[in-house]
Amino acid sequence: MKISKNQIYTLFIIIAGIFVLAMTLQTVDEFPTTWAIIFFIGLATLTESLSIQISETAYISIGFAIGLTALLTFHPAIASLIMACGALLNIQTRQGKSYHIFNLSFFHFYQRLFNSAAYVISYTLAGYAFVMCQQRWPAFTVSSFSIIGILMSILVYIIVNTFIYLILFSIIQKESFLKLLKGNLWVITNLFAIAPLGIIIAITYRNFGWFGFLLFFLPLLLARYSFTLYLNMHKVYFDTIQALSNTIDAKDPYTKGHSQRVAHYSQTIARQLGFAPSRLTNLRTAAILHDVGKIGISDSILNKPGSLTDLEYQIIQGHPQIGTSILKEVDSLKDIAKFIHYHHEHYDGSGYPLGLAGDDIPLESSIIAVADALDAMTTDRPYRKAMDLSAAVAIIREESGKQFSPVVVEAFLNLVEDKPNFLEIN
Repeated sequence: MKISKNQIYTLFIIIAGIFVLAMTLQTVDEFPTTWAIIFFIGLATLTESLSIQISETAYISIGFAIGLTALLTFHPAIASLIMACGALLNIQTRQGKSYHIFNLSFFHFYQRLFNSAAYVISYTLAGYAFVMCQQRWPAFTVSSFSIIGILMSILVYIIVNTFIYLILFSIIQKESFLKLLKGNLWVITNLFAIAPLGIIIAITYRNFGWFGFLLFFLPLLLARYSFTLYLNMHKVYFDTIQALSNTIDAKDPYTKGHSQRVAHYSQTIARQLGFAPSRLTNLRTAAILHDVGKIGISDSILNKPGSLTDLEYQIIQGHPQIGTSILKEVDSLKDIAKFIHYHHEHYDGSGYPLGLAGDDIPLESSIIAVADALDAMTTDRPYRKAMDLSAAVAIIREESGKQFSPVVVEAFLNLVEDKPNFLEIN
């Protein structure tokens, strides 16, 4: 049986994590009380269990606050052991079912072992960085914690942990490390934002014990709950947008799922171009709603099997303005209305409704234009059968600098070469 690169890498990290933990535990001079370890493992498990899923592969966890507290309070080996247990023992809920260490498949158990090992390596190195700085610069302290040591431990943890995971993602997704780093800078920002909480909790725990610890930890859980409510509202927002888009697709049986596919293609191309997460979100919304103006177009025109008359074609060309007019009435959608307004503009100025050309067309609109054309060509229509991907790619390549932006076409062609299955929607 052939072993893949990502299997070799994950096994290497797991073995390295076990080795590091076994070796560093032998250097612990004085172990904390059993109850202290149980208390922190419980908190680590709780925070890992309360991680918030914000996308298919991305999670936000407040566990780093507990990890940093443990790192500043205990020996590096103890801190890494605590967080490794939290990663291994946490309970996750997906689609109404709870998953814990006793009902995991081998694959998911293996994933948790990798996460635990990554924690061991990251927290151990960060812990020793803190200890070394604490010994070298003992004068620069806050509540007897070395300020330089705190900063260095945070930096080391973020670098090591980010490096471990991005190498794995680079192997799995076949993307360059630097591109993935650029696309995941929000993770680093999130860790830096959580770090002060860990410092405050560590100081409070040292001075006031468990009770003081809980005084800060409970508001942290409340903040997590508030953020969950925000994400739920965000999901309702997108579900509503998707429902609106589905009503447009339902007007034409040949375009069922069209908006979802255009959104998927648009996001994939935009990631290739290095779009930031917030910009990706706006693009996704615009792509889903790019045909919303067709709600004002007669079904007899939209579904006409033959050629359109000049008048009918003029009516069809009015759907970007109709869509823009609809979206401008919604405060949260005003900013994306222009992307929809210009998604039928051509790079050479021959498009509609305003005949914009070149860089006057928003890049988001140019991306949607390519995604829209790609789906139109690769799906059945009333007047023709779907083309195969190679024919559609040839047309898009030919139209670079004419109908389509060369920058977008280049990104699209790179996708076709590197990820020929990118058309698939998971």
